Amino acid sequence: MNPDTISHQTYEGFVNGFARDRLHVLYYLGLVANPVFLAADALLYRVHFQELLIIRIVLELGLVIGFLCLKRQWLSPKALLVAWILIGNLCIVQMTVLLGGFTSQYYNGLNLVFLAAAVIVPVSWRCHMVAQGVTLAYYYGSHFIRPTTAADLNAAIENSFFLIWTSVALLFSIYLYERLQRAEFDARLSERAARQELETSNSKLLELDRLKGEFFANVSHELRTPLTLTLGAFKSLLKLTTEPVCQDPIQTGLRNTARVLFLINELLDLAKYDSGRRQLSKRCIDFALLVRSVSANFESSQKSRVHLKGMTEPVAVEVDPGQMKKVLYNLLANAFKFSDPDQGQVWIKLNAKPDSMELGIEDNGIGIPREQLDRIFDRFTQVEGSATRRYEGSGIGLALVKEIVMLHGGTVTVESEVGQGTTFTVALPRGCITPGNLVEAEQDDMLIPVFPEKAEESRTVLTSSASDTRSLVLIADDNADMRRYLERVLCNHYRVVLAKDGAEALEHARTLRPELILTDVMMPRMSGPDLLKAVRGDKDLRSTPVIFITARAGTEARVESLDAGADDYLAKPFEENELLARVNSLIRVRTQERQLTVLQKEKMARFLPLHLADMIVSGEREDFLRGHRTEITVVFVDLRGFTAFSDTAAPEDLMTVLRQYQTEIGRLIAQYNGTLERFSGDAIMVFFNDPVPIPNHAEQAVRMAIAIRNRFAELQSHWRKNGIDLGVGLGGATGYATLGVIGFEERKDYAAIGPVTNLAARLCSEAKDGQILVSGRLLELVEALVRTEPLGDLTLKGFQRRVSAHNIKRMSA
Repeated sequence: MNPDTISHQTYEGFVNGFARDRLHVLYYLGLVANPVFLAADALLYRVHFQELLIIRIVLELGLVIGFLCLKRQWLSPKALLVAWILIGNLCIVQMTVLLGGFTSQYYNGLNLVFLAAAVIVPVSWRCHMVAQGVTLAYYYGSHFIRPTTAADLNAAIENSFFLIWTSVALLFSIYLYERLQRAEFDARLSERAARQELETSNSKLLELDRLKGEFFANVSHELRTPLTLTLGAFKSLLKLTTEPVCQDPIQTGLRNTARVLFLINELLDLAKYDSGRRQLSKRCIDFALLVRSVSANFESSQKSRVHLKGMTEPVAVEVDPGQMKKVLYNLLANAFKFSDPDQGQVWIKLNAKPDSMELGIEDNGIGIPREQLDRIFDRFTQVEGSATRRYEGSGIGLALVKEIVMLHGGTVTVESEVGQGTTFTVALPRGCITPGNLVEAEQDDMLIPVFPEKAEESRTVLTSSASDTRSLVLIADDNADMRRYLERVLCNHYRVVLAKDGAEALEHARTLRPELILTDVMMPRMSGPDLLKAVRGDKDLRSTPVIFITARAGTEARVESLDAGADDYLAKPFEENELLARVNSLIRVRTQERQLTVLQKEKMARFLPLHLADMIVSGEREDFLRGHRTEITVVFVDLRGFTAFSDTAAPEDLMTVLRQYQTEIGRLIAQYNGTLERFSGDAIMVFFNDPVPIPNHAEQAVRMAIAIRNRFAELQSHWRKNGIDLGVGLGGATGYATLGVIGFEERKDYAAIGPVTNLAARLCSEAKDGQILVSGRLLELVEALVRTEPLGDLTLKGFQRRVSAHNIKRMSA
């Protein structure tokens, strides 16, 4: 059945149509077979031929009437199916009555009718069952009302075996066919719907792709105007001043603006190729001269790294000079980018043939893995796509190379071996060449010089004076221009350390112990997140503030950075004053932490948690007393109605209630390995994972909070008997905090300082009696273990943004 013939009809309609088509065959068969069987009547039962003829005439008339009803659609297909079976079989039963009853072999006609109907119109096993039941009832009833002999009974039993089992087998066959037919109908309806949906989606995608191309081209055109003006302004400034202090930022601006313009041009070219609007402006040029001109942009004044072969004689080729410059520039830039700055070499070979030419560009760089060779010409694709990729790039250049070469009727191939180098081969037809009349390709500002950057001095600390006590800031970025820019912004306020990647930054951090680390996210060898992880894993560096600087903007990137443990986040481009303010704020916090470190070296306070005192005595972790930063889970507990109770209760009653309350809560804190910061009247703050490391600290905190709520219910019941009506609210949060000893010489506490403690306290203040309100971060860590009730976003004092809160109902198991 063709899926196209199945529309959104019902299954019942589909079955009726199928049955109506098959009934035509069934009625044709009956109308033809009935007269044919007259010959058998005449040969076998000539004595009863006249009576049999009358029965067959009645049968033929019944079939004709049924056929007319089928044609006129006066009856449903199922009714006509039952009618066909009954008309034939009732007439056959009359023949068996006439020809000897049960002993007549004409009973086989009943099986033939059953079988023909089931094979040709296998629909509605119920209709077949009704027709078969009526037939058999009439067959046995019409014979048993007559006197029967032993031979009749034996024949009845023998006939019944075949009649009944034939009926049962056919009914099962029809039932199974119906199920298969229904499944096929549903599958083809689904197939048609899926195909229509796919066609609709494809049309929408094509339209979106067209709109994207138009938008892309329009925006690119709009960007070129301000970028061109910016380039002109930088060039004018460069001519007006000779001061070195001004020349460096101007050259940096000129270089990076040109780089942006180049990327915009490449994006615009891709958009034109997509829309089919790119037309070549071919001219006959000296390709060898074009290669020498472009390769000169890649030569350093210090040493030669480009080696030419086959460039001494003119090579006439009919190409678009501007587009071929882009091909050459991208291939050469690729070769230089992936080669060692000192040892890297590039060989350019030009081989001219009568009808074609081959250009080979070979380097001794890092090479390309074999499994990546098939995808390097894909758009926006780079072999290294992780945050630790070693080389910048948009993934446009090689895709554009392939488009330009294919538009010229040529091919571009690549061969590479990891660690040995890569060779790109461009084959082009020479076209209609006139060697004696070559056009020289005009010069333009499309190309970006490869070696315009000022050589960075080999230095670590910019200010090395022993008397300089300013804070030390470590800057890690793989872009030299960005390093120098950040240096210029910060050097008037801080000492500065520069690192070209995360690995070098980690070495400087371990040696120099900076007050703050300012790092890019994507860097070679070690990315910003990897550097952060290494810093947090070093006990001497873990409290060092880290600021991420990245080109990724938006809330998602900010949340990812803060979740990774960064203290702050800046998206490029950023304001200098904003950078200074954030650096200054975090260094102040760092200074406060250093002051806490001095306090922590004093003798222990009188009141400390038991496990904390044990650790001090055993000397297992003496370093935990220093101010350190770690992730903890905080639980805040507070009584409801305590203020009103304290205003009316006697001091003795007040003290008794507090003692009972704090005793029970204290036992649970010890049981679950929590650290009690302090008792403050009816308020209690507990944190987990410090100083005792607890891998599942979030789960442990939640279990303790539920145990407190359950135990408090018992206290509450006892107090109410004495007329005391108090409730309890709990709040919990997970996050990073600075922990250590605070206080003065005569009284000290082990405390946690950070937004997480404030968040837990604010959630506790919002909790009603019996509620345990937790933050979204804490819920993420225990979500599979608990049953919760979402309370929506709450406005909490001290927090600029609304905070998502959830009430812990119970543990899942």
